[in-house]
Amino acid sequence: MFRTILAILGIIFAILIVFFLLSDRERVSTTPLNINLEEIKPPEWKPYLGQGLALINIDHDIEPEWLFLYRDGYSGNQIGGVIYDAQNRPRGDRSIPIASQVPTYLVPYKLLPDYPSSKNKGYLGDKGVDYQTTGKQDVRTPVPQDEKTPASAEVKNRGDRLLIRGYRYQRGGDPVVNRFAVFGWVSPEYGYSGALAYTPGWFSLRNDDPGDWGQWTNAPRDIVTLWAWEPQVDRSNICRVAEWRFQPGTNPPMTWHFLSRYEESFLRFCQKTIPTEPAFPEGQVMAYLLDGNKARWKDANQARTYTDVQIFAITEPEITDQPFENPIAPVDVDFRAHDGFHSMRWLVQMIPPSTIKDPVRWRILRADDR
Repeated sequence: MFRTILAILGIIFAILIVFFLLSDRERVSTTPLNINLEEIKPPEWKPYLGQGLALINIDHDIEPEWLFLYRDGYSGNQIGGVIYDAQNRPRGDRSIPIASQVPTYLVPYKLLPDYPSSKNKGYLGDKGVDYQTTGKQDVRTPVPQDEKTPASAEVKNRGDRLLIRGYRYQRGGDPVVNRFAVFGWVSPEYGYSGALAYTPGWFSLRNDDPGDWGQWTNAPRDIVTLWAWEPQVDRSNICRVAEWRFQPGTNPPMTWHFLSRYEESFLRFCQKTIPTEPAFPEGQVMAYLLDGNKARWKDANQARTYTDVQIFAITEPEITDQPFENPIAPVDVDFRAHDGFHSMRWLVQMIPPSTIKDPVRWRILRADDR
């Protein structure tokens, strides 16, 4: 009995030790400032990160700053951000150690939302965000010689750009990236500026895959082009795909922006794979133009062949019962192929299920220029 009690006490002691170590590591890594967070933020800004603050450094000095991501309780709980810079020389020539500073010496630099013309774009995220820094920071402001408590030069989130992805949730519950922001340092007077891309759909890094974000992990600094996927024809799960291109050039962050090119956008299915048997006629026409499968025609010998297709517009015809049990629907399509631009009308016929286990099928009858 005595040994059992000792064993139980030993297990409890081990659990407490592990909990202490983990909680202590979290405190050190996320909230190194000796301040009460409630004293430096509006009451309805609720911390998004577990401990409130995260250490970063992208302002070209050796001293770190603290990123505060928050849910804005004043405006729909969207996610905003601010960077607090603990100035070691708040006034005069004498350096004051960070641990001895009062909140007055913390300079808040807003990310989003903010109001200068280069940043009055909105929020960082709707339901969630993640972030990372990229690039190599050139240190322009060294640590003062009389600094008593210098910050470590090794800050994990160090670089010359801060990238933030914002999320929303689709109907199915999966998160998708619908906001993407890039920030850089301007000056002590201005703070940080940058660019924001937003879509009511979601972003991917490819125009043929709606869910590709591999480069976020492998080479985030090389992310220049985003592709917005925006649902257009719900019943056939068709999206409009438009390019958003980051324009930093060699200019300062105040001039950074994303250039959207909706005039060159095109249509694709909102999922990566092309459906085998679309439930509606426009889906069958679009599937054929993208994969060239002649089995989508009622008579494969009548099939017209196109390659390198980009679809710009497609109609969503009303389904009638004429002719009886085998309705025929006209689908108008504008597209570009290997042989030029086409504006066509496609006639598609419903093939009713022959058994209780069969789906509705559509087969293309003919395609004519309009």
